[in-house]
Amino acid sequence: MIKYFKLLIILFSITSSVQSFNNTHSIQISGKITYNKQAISSVVVSDGISVVVTDKKGKYKFNSSSDRTFIFYSLPSGYESPIVDGTPVFYKAINKQTNKQQIDFELSASKQSQTKHAFIVAGDPQVIDHDDCELLKIVIADIEKTASSISTLMPVHAISMGDIVFDRLELFDTYKQIIAQTKLPFYQVVGNHDLDYNDRSDELSVKTYSSKFGPVYYSFNKGNIHYVVLKDVFYYGDTYKYMGYIDENQLLWLEKDLATVKSGSTVVLSLHIPTMYGESEKPKNQSLFSNSVLNKKALYKILEPFNTHILAGHSHTQWNTIISDKLYEHTHSAVCAAWWQGEIGTDGTPKGYTVYEVNGDSISWYFKAVGMQKDEQFKLYPKGSDPIHSDYFIANVYNYDTTWRVEWYEDDMLIGQMQRYWGKDPLAASTYIPGANKKFWWLNVTETNHLFKAKIQTPNAVVKVRVTDRFGKVYEKELH
Repeated sequence: MIKYFKLLIILFSITSSVQSFNNTHSIQISGKITYNKQAISSVVVSDGISVVVTDKKGKYKFNSSSDRTFIFYSLPSGYESPIVDGTPVFYKAINKQTNKQQIDFELSASKQSQTKHAFIVAGDPQVIDHDDCELLKIVIADIEKTASSISTLMPVHAISMGDIVFDRLELFDTYKQIIAQTKLPFYQVVGNHDLDYNDRSDELSVKTYSSKFGPVYYSFNKGNIHYVVLKDVFYYGDTYKYMGYIDENQLLWLEKDLATVKSGSTVVLSLHIPTMYGESEKPKNQSLFSNSVLNKKALYKILEPFNTHILAGHSHTQWNTIISDKLYEHTHSAVCAAWWQGEIGTDGTPKGYTVYEVNGDSISWYFKAVGMQKDEQFKLYPKGSDPIHSDYFIANVYNYDTTWRVEWYEDDMLIGQMQRYWGKDPLAASTYIPGANKKFWWLNVTETNHLFKAKIQTPNAVVKVRVTDRFGKVYEKELH
């Protein structure tokens, strides 16, 4: 009976989400997009429902509605938006009191070619107080250092995967001040902890977020890549209750937005909740309702003409899912690791972020741990570290996918591939014990399947593990 009542609430919320608010009226919007006062044609402009393109004079015009909040453009390749407090400002608010208005945008030219570029993905900062913000500054300084080493070769931008704060929406401004030090265009995704949970519907839950960061779904272009950001956290008006769901307005907008993109192009789509668990995340003791996207098949259908990388956060653990030949989902661990309570996440992944490098239509990537070199891609544990697998030594390969190889050598002789298994990282298991953490009593280790085990064949042999990623990059460590 309870489940039935819950379903009725959700169905009512979803139905309401695609209906217009009462007492709306039409607003005629026109404007011009320029660089150095020169017109920029073929720029996609939207209010989140309508999608139009600027003409040869850089002008656009359409009828919007008073239930729309912003006019925003899809940044064209070769240009940059103004950056305020670290955040690209590609939008302007609609004046709901005026039936006819002009909204113009001025862009700047990129100082470097964007055919090659990089982007840094940071999962779940999730700050709850001043102490967390101070720890975030350390992570952001590491991101700034990494970006500086790349920016001499190519332009760099960043994407934060949501849960910017931990329900403390008053910290949005502090967060913006912290990320501003990177001097990067830092694009944002809205997470479940970034919502106004005191309002009655999903539409009203993003008022505070939007006042600080603008639209919750939008797109932009860099080089040959089309980037899309969506909101997949659907709040159904019951305290902290939400689910993974992409509403119809977004799906309709996405179809229109992608109609302006050439079939076969590479699309990078960011959202907070992963679309699926897949082979790299075991749904044990987890709710698929709030930890995956319920209507993901509709999203996948829209994405079929493109080669798509889906970027997600939410889980605080690092894993990858190869959904199809043309669809790859990256789920990113949190830059706060385990809610700022240690240097590793609950799956043993170090506090860190992922760096993506783009060359034309191709993308490569690597995990970067805070305070460590980029070659730090896995950790080794000696025999006996895992009581369930006490006869084995263990490797935790943070950003593994099924194209990687994890091999071990004894006295420089290849013995074979290590056996992948579901389990608990030994350090995380001893660090995160329910009830032991003073700040969050619920903190616990998380099972992962980027763990590998093997039995040493020759006593006293020098054991070495060699990990080869999908791009042929080799990482090696000796077991001690």
